[in-house]
Amino acid sequence: MVSKQLASVVEDLSISTKILGINITGTKTIAVYGDMNGMIYERMQFETPSELPFPEGFDAVCSMGDKLLKICRAQGLASPEVISLAVSGPVDLLKGLMLAPPDLPTWIDAPLKGRLGVRYNLPVFMEHRSNAAALAEMHFGAGTNVSDLLFLDLEPVVSTGFIAGRSIYHGANDAAGEIGRMRMTKVGPAGLGKAGSLTGYASGLGMADLAHLRFPGKWPAPPNPYELVQAVNRGDADAIQVVNEAADHLGKALLWLIFTLDPDMVVFGHPGDVLGENLLTPLRDAVLRFGGGEARQLPLLSLVKLGAKLDDTAALMAVIDAFKHRSD
Repeated sequence: MVSKQLASVVEDLSISTKILGINITGTKTIAVYGDMNGMIYERMQFETPSELPFPEGFDAVCSMGDKLLKICRAQGLASPEVISLAVSGPVDLLKGLMLAPPDLPTWIDAPLKGRLGVRYNLPVFMEHRSNAAALAEMHFGAGTNVSDLLFLDLEPVVSTGFIAGRSIYHGANDAAGEIGRMRMTKVGPAGLGKAGSLTGYASGLGMADLAHLRFPGKWPAPPNPYELVQAVNRGDADAIQVVNEAADHLGKALLWLIFTLDPDMVVFGHPGDVLGENLLTPLRDAVLRFGGGEARQLPLLSLVKLGAKLDDTAALMAVIDAFKHRSD
């Protein structure tokens, strides 16, 4: 979503424009120096200080950005001409605000876009991280040959990025895709959402909570999500049961999205990409079971093609997508 203020900036962008890309979640912040082709020249990553108020957290992000740019200057790389942001939601893209991210609870109405623009004296383009990941997979990953793509993000909460006609659909309030808020049961795991929500059942943290609820003797405290993933991939029967239950709820929600949006492809982000068929197989079964095997032909269910590069590439996508749509 490009404001009128940035419209003239878009016209000045070129294929040679260099980008400072930043991808922020409550778990990690990634800064990259890249270009319009999605090429990453340098990157840095640190654990986001999610317990700090926004001003202190912002200073930490900028400190990392400064270090990255210092490394780039030492290599003789050109200074970036624009900043691209991918951030946890919910967001107000026009005002450039992170409204109330569940994984950054102290960053309420955080004016990230404006503060970055002043700090670096550069134009700033901003996108919700699920949308940015969807754009990354469309331009450089699994969806390069499709027009309508649904990206299903499973961390830090369950959310989607929907591309229709190779353009992101944001909705009236930049809230399209926040399906993790759906209440599946009155009680249940929570993750970073409400108890019994889709985020509670199917996000990485939610599945860990579910494992604790179903098998408290085995997991007396919620395991790290990737500990659960490793257990699933080792063939642990209890862990597989947890993922099957999560897939059951996710399949119900996905079915509504498929019927409503009719995408060519559904791409699954972290940790779905490392669960692989251990998630996709029960998910296909759930969609067919709840929708009826003859209801429609399923879209292609795919794992991310960019893999570990997804978050880095997503950091660049607010600018790259604006550039590719500059004559629309």
